[in-house]
This record gives sequence, C-alpha cells and structure tokens, in this order.
Amino acid sequence: MAEALVKSIKKAFDALDYVMQSSRSGTGATLSDIAESLDEKQTTMRNILKTMEACDYLAREGKLYVPGAKNGDLARTNSREALIKVASPILTQAAKKCGESFVLTSVYNGRREVISRYNGSNEIGVNTGVVEGKHVYTLVTTRIFLAFASGIERENFYKTNGLPGDEWPEAKDGKLEHALEKLQKAGFAAERNKSLCAYAFPLIDSRGNLLASIGAYAPAFRINKKAETELLKVLSGIAEKVKKQI
Repeated sequence: MAEALVKSIKKAFDALDYVMQSSRSGTGATLSDIAESLDEKQTTMRNILKTMEACDYLAREGKLYVPGAKNGDLARTNSREALIKVASPILTQAAKKCGESFVLTSVYNGRREVISRYNGSNEIGVNTGVVEGKHVYTLVTTRIFLAFASGIERENFYKTNGLPGDEWPEAKDGKLEHALEKLQKAGFAAERNKSLCAYAFPLIDSRGNLLASIGAYAPAFRINKKAETELLKVLSGIAEKVKKQI
C-alpha cells in the first residue's frame, strides 16, 4: 500500500522543480504558469509560493519566480565532499611548497564558514585563525565569493550580515556593486597592509557553479611584486585544478 503524501508539500516541491526548469532558459515562471502546470488554483498556489519565498527556496524578480538562495546552499552541500576530496590535497601541497597559509571557505544560509585551514611551512607565517577573527567584510574570501555569487545569494548575505561599512571602504556608501564588479573583472581579491597580505580566488566547478573561495595569507615583509605574482599564480592554478576535477 502506498504511503499517504502530504499534498501541499508535494505541490511545493513540484513548483520548485517547475521554476528550476523554467529558469534554465534564463527566465523564470509566473504564478499563473506554475498554477496551470500543477492544475491548482492560483489562490492556493500563491500561499505555497509565498511560504517557499519566505524560506528562501524561491525568490521573485518582478512577476517571475526564480530559484532562491537556498538552492545555492543545497548545491554546495551536495558538492562539499567532492570539493574537500579534491581541494584539500592540492592546498596542503601548496602550503608546504610555497610556505604560506591557505584557507578554504564557503557561504551557507547567508553566513561565511571556514571549511578548512592549511598552515604554511615557513617558520614565520600568518595564523589564519587569528586574522580571520575580524569583521566578515574585511576578509578577501568573503569579497570574492560575493563578487561571483548570484544577486539573490548576495541579498541573502546582506540580510544576514548587513552592508559593509568602514571594514570595506571601497564598498561602502553605495559603492558595493561597483566594488563587486571590479573584483569580478579582476578575477581575484587582494588586501595589503603593513603586517600582512591576503589574496583570494573563487572556486567554480566545470558547470559554472560557485563552490567556495580560497585565500592565501603571507607576512607583508615577505611579499614583493615578484612574490605576489607567484602567489596569485598558485591560487589561480588551484582554482583551475578544482574546476577540471569537479
């Protein structure tokens, strides 16, 4: 005997499937489209969609429903094991070879999370655990992740963390989108001060999905122009290797 289904939950998942299929063509789906496809009244469907939107499984762009921020979370969760399996050996080797410290980070439910840290082999290095105790917007891994995240995921991050202020001067006072566009064009984020230098690249899979971001930290006294170029080359190479394997 087949188990009884909770019809409203099934309709919610069916609606999500329909919206995701519609979004693959670069559009989305209207309320009437979804209701018609599921043979449901618009009034009933509207309440279901409103609940899914409140839970971030769907979002709206004008009259169109599109996948919400939770879908990015789910995709990264599904890829997490593969990401760690592929990236960890590469980052461990890089930290040993070039001597600097690395960090692998992502975003879940609007909050930045550290997946793993890799200490460099140099006698004098940067303790990433201490450095990353600062405000989330001071971190280059956060900045580059947002630069490559979808608009919906960015909004979810802002809702959770607020907008950047003095901790990211280039992005405050209405300049956030410009700062993100600049980072996306560059392909990496960098921050330099008298004590340390930090760099970050996005990790993107072979299908173009944003997985995570990787960061590298080094004492400022050790980073000249040549050393910076070499460290950026290492990070870029790691990103390419991950993309080829996931």
